[in-house]
Amino acid sequence: MNITLKLGTYLFLKSQMSPSDTLLKPLFHANADHLLIKNLSTFAQYRGISGVYEPLNNLYSLTYLKLNPDQAKLFEEKLFSIHSYSFNSTSTAVLQKRESPREYLIIKTFETTSQIKVWQMLLQKEIQNQIQGSNEEDFGFFSKAYVVTDGTSA
Repeated sequence: MNITLKLGTYLFLKSQMSPSDTLLKPLFHANADHLLIKNLSTFAQYRGISGVYEPLNNLYSLTYLKLNPDQAKLFEEKLFSIHSYSFNSTSTAVLQKRESPREYLIIKTFETTSQIKVWQMLLQKEIQNQIQGSNEEDFGFFSKAYVVTDGTSA
C-alpha cells in the first residue's frame, strides 16, 4: 500500500479524487481541513510496512509518529514482534514516510466513534510505555479522527 495525504477544503480535494481514493472529513473538529488519501501504485509520500486497514468502515483514525533513531528502532522491533500491541495488528496499517524513515503513519478504521476513542487512548498509552518509556525526550505524536464523506456535502 502506497499513499499520499492531502489536506484542504472539500471542493478542492473532491476535484483531485480518483475512484481508488478516499475523501475524509474531520470527525470531532468541524473547522479542520478535509483529508484526501490518494492510493498510488508507484512513488507516494508513505509506503506500507505492516498490516492493512478495513476500507469498508466509515470511521478512520490516523496517528502520526516522529521518532528519534533509538525510538524508531524500538518501534520497528515491536511492530514485527510476536507480542500483540495495538499498532501491530493485521487490521492496522503502519506506513513509513519515504523521505523521513523515522516518521510513521498508523491507520485503523472503525464502525463506531466510541471504538475510535478507546483505541486512540490505548495506542497513546502503549506508545508512551513501550517506545518512549522513561526517556524524557519528546517525540511527535498526534491522532485525528475522520469520517468518509458521502460525496454530496462538505
